Amino acid sequence: GRLRPAEVGLIAAKLPEAIVVTVLLWIVTQALLVTGAWLSMGEVPINPRWAERGVTVVIGALLAQLFGNALTEEIIYRGFLLPQTWLKLCGGLLARPGWRLVLAVLISQSIFALSHIPNRIFNGMTSAEMIPDMVMLLVFGAYYAFLYLRMGNLFIAVGVHALANAPTSIVQSDLPTPLLMVLALIVALAWPKVRKGREG
Repeated sequence: GRLRPAEVGLIAAKLPEAIVVTVLLWIVTQALLVTGAWLSMGEVPINPRWAERGVTVVIGALLAQLFGNALTEEIIYRGFLLPQTWLKLCGGLLARPGWRLVLAVLISQSIFALSHIPNRIFNGMTSAEMIPDMVMLLVFGAYYAFLYLRMGNLFIAVGVHALANAPTSIVQSDLPTPLLMVLALIVALAWPKVRKGREG
């Protein structure tokens, strides 16, 4: 569509900010997991994936997300499809920006969820299993859309998405992804004040 990179959220000047935010989110997540493990068990069990798969495979999975899957999905579904859907919706009730935005998110992120169906079929997922999975993917899509819209930085959404898919957790825990996503949500909610404080 002859769109420039900046028109789908790829603004090079925002990359350093995204790197700092993503790294800090990872560090805080790991610190909380280490603290929780120490307080509950008196020890910090190292994630066995590092030994089983090897450091290069674990780091490679994260890099594949950063430069492959997460980056591609964020560009397509949050950087391109979400604003394009917003622009196509108009008239009547949709003249109100709030309703228009909600519907744009629902439509674009439903497409994001449905795009995963071939992968789910390939992995042997049944129709009954697929329905809640599609709902969860819609929620995830809306979550990443919120991060992007609230923080105005697609690269932050890419970083959070990549770490959610490949948490590279040091500690053996079932919580790295949910904890990271909650922390990112808190940062996004506080973002206007954070930005104002940095500029002030």
